[in-house]
Amino acid sequence: MTTVGKILVVLHLVLSILFMAFAGGVFTAQQNWRKFAEAKKAELVKAGQKQKDQQAEFEKERTDTAKKLTDLTNDIAKLTGEKTALDNQAKDLDAKNKQLNVSLDGQRDLAALNGVEADERKKEADLQRGNNAVLYQTREELITSLQKASDDKFALELKLSQLTEKHAEMLADLATMKRFLASKNLATDPKLMQAQVTPPPPLDGIITEYRKDAKGGLEYVGISLGSDEGLSVGHKLTAYSTDGKAKYLGQIRLTTVYPDKSAGIVVKEEKAKNVTIKEGDHVTTKH
Repeated sequence: MTTVGKILVVLHLVLSILFMAFAGGVFTAQQNWRKFAEAKKAELVKAGQKQKDQQAEFEKERTDTAKKLTDLTNDIAKLTGEKTALDNQAKDLDAKNKQLNVSLDGQRDLAALNGVEADERKKEADLQRGNNAVLYQTREELITSLQKASDDKFALELKLSQLTEKHAEMLADLATMKRFLASKNLATDPKLMQAQVTPPPPLDGIITEYRKDAKGGLEYVGISLGSDEGLSVGHKLTAYSTDGKAKYLGQIRLTTVYPDKSAGIVVKEEKAKNVTIKEGDHVTTKH
């Protein structure tokens, strides 16, 4: 072997080693990115569940707050009516007290002649003054209760306003997460997200219908499996033909699921670009 031949053999060996090292690096990077994507998907599912729990808690708090606010409003209305009635009673008693005072002034001369009657009149006036004092004290207590109810109502209205702002913030966060998922070409529909984290059971079925949309270029298929077998919207199945040797035909993503059948669209792939799907071909969830 010549010197040039030896050099070419050595060069070929070195290039082979470099290519193997490059292929190993690419494979390792692919595995790392796949693990990262799966971790992010799990975090997003957990965040979505937390959002639902917070939404449910907010709705409960808002319902309870609205009920308390209604009860306080009714109590305020009731106390206001009682206060008005007591004010009217106080006015009537004041008028009667004035009349009694006038009557007492007119009876002073007679009281001097009849001490017993005068004492009785005095006792009656004292009793009336005592009643007036009791009514005044009751009126003050009702005013205090009304003020406290008004303060409680204001506090509940403030809490309701804060909860409403919190609800708006959570809705904005949810919209941001959906936009982020969409920017990463990830599903934003909770049903599709659930289908991605919950794989279908091992199943085999038949394609019962095939239709192609000439305008949109989409291919639609119907299959013989449904929700009774554990399928749901978003699940993917592999289509293959058994004419002679088994042949890969592509992936099918389910868009509609019934108890005993389903329908979906064919996911375009480069390696299954020139194959044709037809009725009678097979589908499977096994990989």
